[in-house]
Amino acid sequence: MGPDTAHHALNRADGSATLSSKLFTVLAGVNGPVDVQRRDELPEEAAIEVNIRPASGVGGPRERWLESIVAAVLRSVLLVHMHPRTLIQVTLQITKTPSLPLRGAVRDIAVLPPLINAALLALADGGLPLQSTIAAVLFAVLSTDEATEGPSEKELAGCKTVHALAYNNHGDMLLSESAGKFDLSVWEQIANQAEESCRAAMASSDEDGVVMDGTDSAVPWLRRELTSKAQAAVAWREAT
Repeated sequence: MGPDTAHHALNRADGSATLSSKLFTVLAGVNGPVDVQRRDELPEEAAIEVNIRPASGVGGPRERWLESIVAAVLRSVLLVHMHPRTLIQVTLQITKTPSLPLRGAVRDIAVLPPLINAALLALADGGLPLQSTIAAVLFAVLSTDEATEGPSEKELAGCKTVHALAYNNHGDMLLSESAGKFDLSVWEQIANQAEESCRAAMASSDEDGVVMDGTDSAVPWLRRELTSKAQAAVAWREAT
């Protein structure tokens, strides 16, 4: 099962989406391409601006770091060369956070997958040109040395390490952020599992719901959401 999602949550944004996972709820809004100030203008591609708003208070260095990570991932999938000398604005509002206290580094890593997944859905809702699809997942290594995908609040609060990874539909790694002490063999195991999970989330399925890339262990939630959005767009065009 994937996260709960909703499209076009904001009326005044070009594209928007809400994504709720076990740990976080993120409201994403996208506007663009829009005019850009001359000092931020790029002659051959669109500039990307990511603004992250915490659930309470104002943003600080933590949000600036998260913004730089998310912007780098989005730049790798957006066809920015199609809209030179413009700006694509992405605003991410965190509306729900874990109730249990988490270590700062663990909290920062854990919020990255919902931020990236929500941003992708908002970009798709706004019709921004994408060269590939991406999915992000969160893994935690528990005190029993078991690696679990999508940990609960309790598991995350007591975990040894936490890992956020993102892959596109070609299997290219676009994000790898970790916190805690671990060796290379542990990371390689988690990276392989994360790639399988991301590719399964984006994989097309047949009429029986079997994932076409060779695994049927995960529900292709992202493919389902994007297909639903595309079908709605085609229906609207045919109706007009």
